[in-house]
Parts: sequence; structure tokens; C-alpha cells
Amino acid sequence: MIKYKIIDNFLDEDDFKNLSSIDIGNVSKSEIKIFHNKIFNNGVIENSCLKKNDVKKLFDNYHDKALKMLEDFNPAKVPLWDYSEFHITITGSDYIYPIHRDSPYKLLSGVIYLAPADNKGTILYDNKKGENMKEIEWKQNRGLFFSRSENNSYHSYQGDKKSTRLTLVYNLMTTNLKEVCNIEKTNYSKIKIREYLNPYLYRFFKKVL
Repeated sequence: MIKYKIIDNFLDEDDFKNLSSIDIGNVSKSEIKIFHNKIFNNGVIENSCLKKNDVKKLFDNYHDKALKMLEDFNPAKVPLWDYSEFHITITGSDYIYPIHRDSPYKLLSGVIYLAPADNKGTILYDNKKGENMKEIEWKQNRGLFFSRSENNSYHSYQGDKKSTRLTLVYNLMTTNLKEVCNIEKTNYSKIKIREYLNPYLYRFFKKVL
């Protein structure tokens, strides 16, 4: 199973209050909606549900902490950082995302549980078969972080069949897939094809490679 870090009370009080009470509408029981917010290393911000000032504040408050975690997990990837994602994700009570490894474009993967008080946490596995399952228990303002690897970062998430699940997905990202493949000693062409196919496979078959 991949190395990971759990940080309780990850967000400061104001940030947690603002994000956990954000009004982004509703989803059906089997639906997921992702609201994309990004800040790039040149300062450019792309936002949807958050104001640009709020995205900048999140970056200022937590970037150093996130970069330090990436350095602890995989220092070779630190120079590859190009931008950060602060996505707000709302997941229906019956929604299930299958076991998968994160995209290699993600240098550091993070999720912070926002609302409600009780739900189902992210589930980690030893492999794609789902062996040695470990749920990172849901607790409001708990952050789970890891740096993905090709063969050791399988996980999934889903609703608890009772209530809608609201999270902040906080990722450190790169555009340099070739160098990630060099670091992980994987075949660049193979990974690039897989990354191209996965969105379509999930859209039409609810599966990923």
C-alpha cells in the first residue's frame, strides 16, 4: 500500500467554514460534479465556484505545506510542479468511483473532507484487485495526501448511501509527463496512450486502465 499522510484540521477555521458551507447546488444520488479551480506557477488563476482571491488565499496558506509533503514522499518530483488544483467535488450518496491509480500528472494527491459530519472516506488498496482494503475514516477537515506511483497507489471513493459528500481536492500538478515517467521508470508512450484513453473509458464503460 502506498505511503500516505493524514492531517486533521488541515484547513484553518475560516477556510474550512467557507468551503464546507459553499453553495454549489445539488447532485442526484448517482452523480458527481467537480468544480475546477487552478493556480499556475506564473500566478494565473482559472476558477469556477471559488473567487480568484479565495484560490490565491488557499495557495498562499497551504502551498508550502503541500510542497513539503511532496518532498517527503518523492523529492525528485518537486521541481516538476507547474500548477495547483483546488477542486470542489460533490458526490451523490450512491455514487461509486472505481479502484484506480491517479494520473501521473498529479505529483501530490490530496483530499480534504468538508461535509457532512459523517460519510465514507477514501479507500486505499494494495492493488487493482482491491486486496488489503483500508478506509481512511471520514472526519471533517481531515486531509489525506500521497504521491502516486505506477504500481502502488490504488484507491477509490464513494458515497455512504445516505448523504451527499463534499470534498476539497488539492493536487500539485505537472505538465511534464515525460520526466515523471523517467522518475518512475515507466514507458512514456504507453502511459501517454493510457492517459488519453481513460476519460473515454470511464465516460462510456465506467472503467479505467
